[in-house]
Amino acid sequence: MGKFFTSIPPDVLPWIAQQQCFWVSTAPLSPSGHVNLSPKGIRDCFHVIDENTVWYEDLTGSGNETISHLKENGRITIMFSAFEGPPRILRLFGRGTVHEFGTEEYNTLIPPQKRKPGSRAAIVINVYKVGTSCGYAVPYYQFLSHRSTLHTFFAHKESLDRASSLLDASQNEPDSSALKSTNGLKAYWQEKNSTSLDGLPGIELGPLSEEVPVSDESWRVDPGMSERGKKVRETGVKEGDRKRLVGAFLGGVFCTLVCIKVWNSRM
Repeated sequence: MGKFFTSIPPDVLPWIAQQQCFWVSTAPLSPSGHVNLSPKGIRDCFHVIDENTVWYEDLTGSGNETISHLKENGRITIMFSAFEGPPRILRLFGRGTVHEFGTEEYNTLIPPQKRKPGSRAAIVINVYKVGTSCGYAVPYYQFLSHRSTLHTFFAHKESLDRASSLLDASQNEPDSSALKSTNGLKAYWQEKNSTSLDGLPGIELGPLSEEVPVSDESWRVDPGMSERGKKVRETGVKEGDRKRLVGAFLGGVFCTLVCIKVWNSRM
């Protein structure tokens, strides 16, 4: 049975903290515009400030729909869903504000020592309605590990930006735009994240910021993202192969017994 609240119920907060992923939905005002739904799955990206305020660290992707839609109209819905334990779906309806990389608000929420590679904005949401529903039709899934691919990809691009910044400083360039890395993170923002599918403005301040992207490097030795994930995946493959072999063997035994029975009945 669905229930609605004007704020996040306290008993739901521990459950939110246990979830490994969530979904973000936004849309433009135009009736012909693209409705967007994005999965978010990096650990420690979602944060609860109080019962009506949440925020998450928005990591760079090939698209920019959420930021563009929020800048136009602010509407946003966050959804969590249980994949283990009792079924539950939780939706947070709110109004979102974008704080881009390099702004004072961004730096307050995401200091360099906590910033993740590829981080481009902090999305702060004022929650005005919370909805819970059964989730009886959602299947069970087993969480294996977080992926480190995005971190690896954008950590490399950030290193190119830092190298360009050092080159600019060594040459005393008053205008560093000519020396910015064409393959760095800021160039990626400018190429991929400047507009939405419907032509709405996207990332604007990040590519122009004089700040150099610096991020926390602890993910490189985080067993939940790298070695553990690799071992879990390898173990999963081996376990899957073992089960398939056992199944094939039992199937063969069964077929043999059937054939023997049929043969004996004809004798």
